Amino acid sequence: MPTTSHDIITAVPVSFAADGSLDLAGTREILAYVAGSGVQGALVLGTTAEFPALSIPERNAVAKLAVEELPGIRVIVHVGAASRFEVSQLIAGAREAGAREIAVLTPFYLPAPPEEVFAFFRDVSAQAAGLDVFVYLFEARTGVAVDDELLARLAGLPHVVGVKVSGEPLERIAAFRARLPEGFRIYTGSDGDYASAVAAGADGIVSGVASAFARPFVAMREALERADTAAVARLQDDVDEAVDAIRGEPTRMLAVHRLAGRPVGRSRMPIPEPDEDALRRLARDLPRYH
Repeated sequence: MPTTSHDIITAVPVSFAADGSLDLAGTREILAYVAGSGVQGALVLGTTAEFPALSIPERNAVAKLAVEELPGIRVIVHVGAASRFEVSQLIAGAREAGAREIAVLTPFYLPAPPEEVFAFFRDVSAQAAGLDVFVYLFEARTGVAVDDELLARLAGLPHVVGVKVSGEPLERIAAFRARLPEGFRIYTGSDGDYASAVAAGADGIVSGVASAFARPFVAMREALERADTAAVARLQDDVDEAVDAIRGEPTRMLAVHRLAGRPVGRSRMPIPEPDEDALRRLARDLPRYH
């Protein structure tokens, strides 16, 4: 698994046409931006990509496109779904696409006790031979909790190399780091906490904001790499502005690409489009952060 310190892994949104159909041409435009943005990798088909609204064939098509369009950086394909039956098909699709890394969300919607979660990932691990696996935790969306003990057990499974943590305070990052094996990768989904999460023991971020405004994060990484504390403090203002302007909303990420002149479509899920004030703010930030 190729890695560097302070990784920026972009969480890539997906483009949809006005009728809701998958827009691979628009998605290719977004991937082209990511490829040249200076980040270390991309997480495709995660929350930012509205994965619950995509069919299995659509997800496999996006995985194939991402591997083709991002040859110079890491591609982590999210294959999480509500059942092992679906996950199995998505792992096969990621492997066929040429992916080397996958992320797997815990089971979701129906309650899953710890032993069922462990059995789920044990089966995933068995099928994922030849692939690096990241456990994806997002209790606020899945309703499934994974405590330190369970995560340590999951980290011992074959092929499981890291965890992506969303919606958790920095204290959890530090607690996870204390329990996990040396070399086990921890990524946070909290864009604004990039610098402080690294200090708490994370290896980097998975950032949806960086899919539209990558520059503040790339500059922050350079400052972290050279241990320039003054620059880190100064650049935090830029990171905060980018995060606040995007607000984690795929519709705003897509709007930035349209403002930049790319023929990128809309969202599929029922989430609001940015209003005029938001669009003016995104347009104002575009020259500096995009």
